[in-house]
Amino acid sequence: MKICVKKEKWILVLAVILGAINAVAIAFVSILLQRILDVALRQDMSGFGQLLPVILGYMAALCALSFAEALCGKVLLRNVTRSLRGRIFNGAMAKRPESYYKSNSADYLSAVVNDVKLVEENYLTPLLLSCQMIVLFLATLVILCWLSPMVTGILLGFLLLMFLVPLLFGNALRQRQERYSTALAAFTEKTKDFFSGYEVIRGFSIGSHIRRKFQQENKAAANAKFRADCFIAVNESLADMLSTLSTVVVVFVAAYMVLRGKITAGTLLALIQLSSTFSVPVLVLMQNVPKMTSMKSIIEKLGHLCDDKTDHEDECARRDTTFEKGLALKDVRFAYEPGKEILKGIDLELKPGGKYALLGESGCGKTTLTKLMTGYSQSYQGSISYDDQEVKMLDRQELSQVVSLIHQNVYLFDSDIYDNICLGEEFSETELERALQKSGVKKFLAQLEDGIHAKTGENGNRLSGGQRQRIAVARALIRRTPMLILDEGTSAVDKKTARDIESSLLEEDGLTLITITHHMQEDLRERYDQIIRIEEGRVS
Repeated sequence: MKICVKKEKWILVLAVILGAINAVAIAFVSILLQRILDVALRQDMSGFGQLLPVILGYMAALCALSFAEALCGKVLLRNVTRSLRGRIFNGAMAKRPESYYKSNSADYLSAVVNDVKLVEENYLTPLLLSCQMIVLFLATLVILCWLSPMVTGILLGFLLLMFLVPLLFGNALRQRQERYSTALAAFTEKTKDFFSGYEVIRGFSIGSHIRRKFQQENKAAANAKFRADCFIAVNESLADMLSTLSTVVVVFVAAYMVLRGKITAGTLLALIQLSSTFSVPVLVLMQNVPKMTSMKSIIEKLGHLCDDKTDHEDECARRDTTFEKGLALKDVRFAYEPGKEILKGIDLELKPGGKYALLGESGCGKTTLTKLMTGYSQSYQGSISYDDQEVKMLDRQELSQVVSLIHQNVYLFDSDIYDNICLGEEFSETELERALQKSGVKKFLAQLEDGIHAKTGENGNRLSGGQRQRIAVARALIRRTPMLILDEGTSAVDKKTARDIESSLLEEDGLTLITITHHMQEDLRERYDQIIRIEEGRVS
């Protein structure tokens, strides 16, 4: 948060300066009102005529100043919130998978959307307004002391009472804002889950059950906000009452002073105007200081998410990744939970250009092993090294240039087929055509109205499972990494298509292929250099 604000420090300084000048200009309106009334009561037409252009010019300048201040504030809010969202997103993307998946994706979504909005509404906007109100208060105080020290003393007494209110409610409001943020994150998580499960909800006719659960989550989030708003309402109503009471007392005292001949009617008008101006900054501060303090825990949470350094990142992780000697695994052990090892001492040596089949039943550790090969986690024991360089010491982006992974569960972005294959990178027509042919994507493109630019829909819901799988294969092939891991990557296609894809990959000269499967196609068995069986976390 501090970094985001610091990047916009000059806009912040300009906004504060413009706000301060505007506040002083507003305070001096009371002096103009005093002059107008005194001139009118003296029936001084000449003086009135001289005041008119001054007032018109002053009001025009005040209007322009207010616009400049408001515009500057909006620019600041836009830049800071945009930067904050960017840093949260970058921080999430920089996490290693084992850290990333400790939180639900809805938590990240809630932070980017809901929490940033809360910070904007309850911290950034109040901060700018509070800076202006402090200057307005000081300018008003100086003018009040000049016009009437007695009235100033009365207002300061009410001021003391006003400042006691935030002390009474500030901590309670902070706790309720924290609970609201938590409830909002839970609501976002559940709602996302319900929308993602549309097919299950529809297929099993559980719409009424899901609607009840949604209403429960909706009610919990609304009630959490209501509890926070109740404290804000109490705080604001007490502040309003004290502000109104102070104005009434000032009017009464000032009127008495006019009757005694100690001040003019113009001064009375100025004091009434100033008493209102005097209480407004205090009122605004009372309303906004608790809001800003209540954001402390949320800002701290966002600060942790904004840390865009890769977990355990150090200077050693800048080594280039090569794949000339091969991949070696020595006594590799791994557990997701202490005392429950998934891998129990794996020893493997994979040579460049080799074709390997990794067989085993579900839960034996095949997928976990391939995740470790691609830098999923650093908490394994033993050694995993590319050309004698430990995976823990390699840069993840460099590692992705060496090994590609085709997952069993393919994810497609809500874009077109071309974007989902190229993923923002530039490839030649030849490279693209080769990937389309070998993956089999070329076979179904003619059936689509927009061809390679056909929209895939959310997670590819406009395509069949087989079509999504072929796109995933093309996505990996076009990058021509030295190693390709096929993790049940043909499970969503028919047996013949699966065989064609696997056979095509086996024909790739120089490609190190690791195929993970439950059931080996017997006619392809002999084309593999080595069949590796994993049983209960060990190579059998």
